Amino acid sequence: MEFDFEALRSGAALDAAARAFDEDGYILVQGIGTTLDSLYRPIIAERLGVSDAEMAQILEPDSPAIVLPEATRQRMSRIDTPPELAEALVGILAPVLRRLIGPFVQVSSNFHGQFKGGDTTTTNYGGYQGDSKYLEVHRPYLIHQDFTAGSIPTSPAGLTLWTPLNRCPEWTLRLWPGSHRHGMLCRTFPALDDPNLSAFRPHIDVQARPGTAVIFNAMLMHATSNPGTKRRLSTDLRFFPLTGFVPSEVRSLVADPKEALHDGLARDDGVTLQAPLREGLAFYGEWKPDAAVPALSILNWANYIAVLLKDGADAALPHLSRFVNEDLGWDKVDAYLPALHNRPVRLPTA
Repeated sequence: MEFDFEALRSGAALDAAARAFDEDGYILVQGIGTTLDSLYRPIIAERLGVSDAEMAQILEPDSPAIVLPEATRQRMSRIDTPPELAEALVGILAPVLRRLIGPFVQVSSNFHGQFKGGDTTTTNYGGYQGDSKYLEVHRPYLIHQDFTAGSIPTSPAGLTLWTPLNRCPEWTLRLWPGSHRHGMLCRTFPALDDPNLSAFRPHIDVQARPGTAVIFNAMLMHATSNPGTKRRLSTDLRFFPLTGFVPSEVRSLVADPKEALHDGLARDDGVTLQAPLREGLAFYGEWKPDAAVPALSILNWANYIAVLLKDGADAALPHLSRFVNEDLGWDKVDAYLPALHNRPVRLPTA
């Protein structure tokens, strides 16, 4: 569902977007203009080592296909998030962030610069590691959930901000609406024609358009679709609620964040919106495991955190196991444990 960026500053539109996000796992935001593009473009140009004029040519989708040198691909694959970029993005998106993940936000310490085109070989987990020669910058990604595909735990209530920097009808972002409500589905990366996908709602493909962005939940299945001869430039950067697994700065979006956590839980919101609030209270030591949480619910993660911090990893494991969908998904519980279970955690300073 599409929402106008300016309208999201009002209560009614923002609540409608939150309801759509809770149900579908994403919102498409239009009318941003050059607000986000102007923040990312000079950073990408610096990484590519090009001038403004050269950057304008690179953004043309019909420019001749190229494969960047390996050193350039490496610079694009993980770009350190400058403090001024993090500050600007939080300022621009603050009303949306508050509504979707609560009163705290932690911005990912790096983000990906995508330069799709020139190589249509599919890529799966490990694409952002050196043995792939960083070719994932060009290649289409197979199906994954950002939370389950990570090398460390983050938060299943996290958000990904996908920002296209040019217009391109190919190299679309494929989303499976509602898939975020089915628990942990894949540690491996299924193909786009996998027969198991028939159990989910039909996918949608989002074309890259300047002045738009997609905000989606960390549990939403997504992939790259429709690779072709044209070029697509985009970025994807993540925002997390209060979590003790990532090192980035904790920013408070309100004067009294603990009160805001409790106030948020008093709203009649769905589980996707409740999850980051429960997680925040768990890290404060103020959330008791909720025995009524059903299997596969995102709320199992808050139970996992609460028990992990109080009683240790062994006691918490059943809550993590209840979050894994072994019926609709592609992997068993054991596939997720090395990355997500019994990992270093600290109490975040808020």
